[in-house]
Amino acid sequence: MDSILIVEDKRDTRENIAELFSLNGYKVLTAADGKTALHYIKTQPPDCIILDVRLPDMTGHDILNQLEEKIETGMIIIIITAYGEISMAVSAMKMGAYDYLEKPFDNEVLLMTVKRGLECLRLKRELIHLRRIVGSDPESEQIFGHSTAIKKVIKQIISVADTDMTILIQGETGTGKEVAARLLHNKSKRSAQPFIAIDCGAIPENLVESEFFGYEKGAFTGASQSRSGKFQLANGGTLYMDEIGNLPLTQQRHFLRAIENKAFHPLGSTKEFKVDIRLIIASNSNLAHLVFENKFRKDLFYRISEYIITMPSLRERIEDIPHLAALFLAEANFEFDRDITSISEEALAKLFSYDWPGNVRQLRNVIRKAALLATDTIRLSHLTFPTEIDPEIPGQHFFSIKKKDLERYPNYRMAYGDLIREFEKELLKEAYQRAHGNIAKAARFYGIDRRNFYHKLDKYGNDITEK
Repeated sequence: MDSILIVEDKRDTRENIAELFSLNGYKVLTAADGKTALHYIKTQPPDCIILDVRLPDMTGHDILNQLEEKIETGMIIIIITAYGEISMAVSAMKMGAYDYLEKPFDNEVLLMTVKRGLECLRLKRELIHLRRIVGSDPESEQIFGHSTAIKKVIKQIISVADTDMTILIQGETGTGKEVAARLLHNKSKRSAQPFIAIDCGAIPENLVESEFFGYEKGAFTGASQSRSGKFQLANGGTLYMDEIGNLPLTQQRHFLRAIENKAFHPLGSTKEFKVDIRLIIASNSNLAHLVFENKFRKDLFYRISEYIITMPSLRERIEDIPHLAALFLAEANFEFDRDITSISEEALAKLFSYDWPGNVRQLRNVIRKAALLATDTIRLSHLTFPTEIDPEIPGQHFFSIKKKDLERYPNYRMAYGDLIREFEKELLKEAYQRAHGNIAKAARFYGIDRRNFYHKLDKYGNDITEK
């Protein structure tokens, strides 16, 4: 239950506001002066303060001066002010107040202002929580979501994090491979040591060895001083190599030798360096296919794939979209100093129905751009994509989310289990009917393999195949 502190010296006004919020399910505290208000804030900190700018013993500004840290993370403040004191209210907002209302105000407007403010506060708190847990906190896997597909990945991460096995993380672009790699590192015994990331596709072929192994002063023209390579920088910790499929075939032999022996020679040096590192490799290419095409060494492939984790696409975990969207919206609010509190039903429906070729990274970009365009709520018109949604994507037109459905899931953080099941069934049914019962074709329409489609048929039965 959200708590509200009403700070107002006029008894009738204070009691009327208290009754209004009590009847609407809020926990209410009242104070007639600044001293009492500060006592409550210290002993029973509320979620929201409705604050008059003029009090018998101090001004609203005096209270705001003492609440800077709490305003940032722990509460919202609504200023109420008399006619002619607007400049004081505006000044209070510059100090961190959420909004102001001029007396006499409409009760419904006050209720809506507080409701929107509390929603913004919840998003801020969630982002602070998610930022904190990405690191050494053992619950950092919460940032991924709650779908069955992502829970499987998290279970794999937990099972191998504290080993020194070399991990190969596979998945489409934008699925969160580096986030998974960092979680592996944060949950390992090496978490206090460096996590060094390198994009193998961004290194020119003639610089691969120097980037990985470093060089001595004078090793080549322009080497005016010695430089450590990524292997040395990661010593004791984790070396994360992104898109290893882009590593030139001519350089793969040197890399294989280094990871086999955990030793290497910097360019221009006769001294061998020994390192203690844990390797995490990522690829959005099918490395086995690259081996078959003689574009990737077979011995290197077997060496780096001691344990394989496959990141699911966003299409395979659409039930995580509300959780991720809330995270990215809160992040955008912080970064851009915005105050977007919700996502409309139509906008959320489009997020569910879109194919997401860019996966989680694309979702983040879409939400961030929408937050810049919106004023209070992200609406359908604020969502922009590289190309418009394909009209043939199943479910784009027939699926709609009812307002009463969304109201059961405040902040879009809940599981959405029944909502997602209904959505999935309708998508599968339309794909099945468009394919006229041809399972292979229906699976292609839906974007999954045939075996997975059969599994879903077993799950929903006649709900999909009936005419």
